[in-house]
Amino acid sequence: MLGNKNIRNLFLGRLISASGDSLYEIAVIWYVFDLTKNAFYTGVAAAIVMLPKCFNFLLGPLIEEMNKRKVLIYAQFFQFLLMLSIPFGIWVGYESVFLVLAVMFFISFLENFQGTAEIAVVPKIVEKEERGKFNSLISSSQQLVDLSMKAVFAGFILTIGVQNIYLFNALTFLVAALFFSMLKVKQTNVVMKRKTSDWTEYKKSLKVGFIYFFTSKIVFICLPFLIANFSFGMAEAILPVYANERGGAEQYGIYILAISLGNLAGSLMVVKVMKFPLGFLMIMLPLLSFLLWASSIFTSSNWTSTVFLGLAFVPFGMMRILLITFLQTSIDENLLARVSSIIDSVIVSAMPLGALLGGMLSPVIGVNYMMLISSLGLIAIVFYFLLNKNIRTLPKIEDIKLQEQV
Repeated sequence: MLGNKNIRNLFLGRLISASGDSLYEIAVIWYVFDLTKNAFYTGVAAAIVMLPKCFNFLLGPLIEEMNKRKVLIYAQFFQFLLMLSIPFGIWVGYESVFLVLAVMFFISFLENFQGTAEIAVVPKIVEKEERGKFNSLISSSQQLVDLSMKAVFAGFILTIGVQNIYLFNALTFLVAALFFSMLKVKQTNVVMKRKTSDWTEYKKSLKVGFIYFFTSKIVFICLPFLIANFSFGMAEAILPVYANERGGAEQYGIYILAISLGNLAGSLMVVKVMKFPLGFLMIMLPLLSFLLWASSIFTSSNWTSTVFLGLAFVPFGMMRILLITFLQTSIDENLLARVSSIIDSVIVSAMPLGALLGGMLSPVIGVNYMMLISSLGLIAIVFYFLLNKNIRTLPKIEDIKLQEQV
């Protein structure tokens, strides 16, 4: 399949772009902490990265009318210029947390266009019978790249310096743009100017998706994932401060690597637990995650703490795949894209709120207590399922009937 030059350019462009995305989110958040030594600003930084993703559901219909190849090229090129401004600022002696926060917001905003365009361009390049294989290949490759980049950050942040990490990060966006520029995509003639009726249809389409979301069991099943993301957003914001108290930049990198490994392990192991009812899993998985997370806080050994924190995110990885599988098997096919984008936006919306709250409260009550409070969100999930009989008794994913009343 990769023998096809067009497919190979798309694959390499996405892979190189993913390496940049994996690196900048953790590197920039650490840099903000290094500049300010203040958990409030790391909370703001984490929230700014997440906030644009809350509006992803609005972009799909717009990108459908754009030239996907140009969207990919321009999104990557502008991310290159934005990211380059940070090492340039360091080089000229201008290190401003506000510059960093602005760069993070606009890069995250551009990623919405890029991600949607990447999905939309695949059918124009990859034959129908090859798309499953291509998506599987790119997904597994991106996870390996993500782990590799975080390992680089963990091992070399103090050796090569944050300025060089940002410079490398900027270059990944530029190289990805070059690969995307070599794509040959067949374009259809589309009228760029919408008519009033088109906008009416657009709003009607969104409305149908929201009605389906709120009148089926989806809203009740997604609530625990909303709580989980709130907890994770809080933890992500305070992790640089927490790691600094336990060892500094190297410990932060090690924690990030452990969390990534835990998520990956959960994604790979989830098939072993899918034979159990969803209600049972959504009690046991967050409970196990809480016990491991809390253990990582109370142990004095950094290595033991790292192992426990990594293991705590194995259930997180399982929960994420369970949600995706649930959506793919339970939602009407003609509504899947709309409803999935709504769910993605709704669930992600809890993360910036958690990040801001974590950043504001850490200086007041202490970062260790905030880490413990963030883990308590998992206990809230456990009680949510325990106290609702209909949700607690949910069967295996493939047996769930969405339109049943809860």
